[in-house]
Amino acid sequence: MPLNQKNKEIEQLKKENARLKAALNDSDFECQRLSLINNNLEIQLAEANRELETNIQVLQNLKNEIGDIVDKLKV
Repeated sequence: MPLNQKNKEIEQLKKENARLKAALNDSDFECQRLSLINNNLEIQLAEANRELETNIQVLQNLKNEIGDIVDKLKV
């Protein structure tokens, strides 16, 4: 194989390598971005669950109070 053709192939491989490295960097950046989004969503979910548990407790307390009032009114 002529030296000139080998040099062309080497240059082509270098370009392909650079393209793949750039794609890998882009993928790594996107992965980090999605990881941050996931962490934020996990925090929001935990907060929503805490609020939901609080609301459930409030509703259970109200249900008990209403039951007590209904019992008192029956007497």
